[in-house]
Amino acid sequence: MDCPICNYKGLDVDATNCPSCNADLSAFLAIDAVETSMKKQKRTTLIFIILFILACMACVVIYFLASTYGTAAEDADKLATYETEIQAMKTENQQLKTLNANLLEENKKLKEEIEKAPSAQVKHMIRYGETLYIIARNYLGNGDLYPKIAADNDIENPDFIIAGAEIIINR
Repeated sequence: MDCPICNYKGLDVDATNCPSCNADLSAFLAIDAVETSMKKQKRTTLIFIILFILACMACVVIYFLASTYGTAAEDADKLATYETEIQAMKTENQQLKTLNANLLEENKKLKEEIEKAPSAQVKHMIRYGETLYIIARNYLGNGDLYPKIAADNDIENPDFIIAGAEIIINR
């Protein structure tokens, strides 16, 4: 502590008089004691306020958690409803699996019939501005198959076709 009167440094904490100016320091010691006590009270009050706020928050959380859950009977009813829905969904799922298997089998049979069927031939009249590439794209789904059309129709130069000529397209 320093002397508040003459600013003498290095006074003992419990000194009652200043060795330099001989001032009575008992009032200053009492003031320091009161300030220290007030600091402790402020710290204690702050801790209690924080604890009070935390307790209030805990109560609010508990209230909302408790209000979102139903009674045991309500929960049992919900569980029974969910179990019924799950069973209905399992039944529907099994029906869909069976239907899917039937459709796959039918699809397989149809593919076999298509493969066994003779290829269809289509006659096409070449229009002005058409190319074998365009015709192959329109009929065969891929323009790069134009050499097949050229070979099927004995066309030597696929870049030179005549509008009005009739060609046969084997699908």
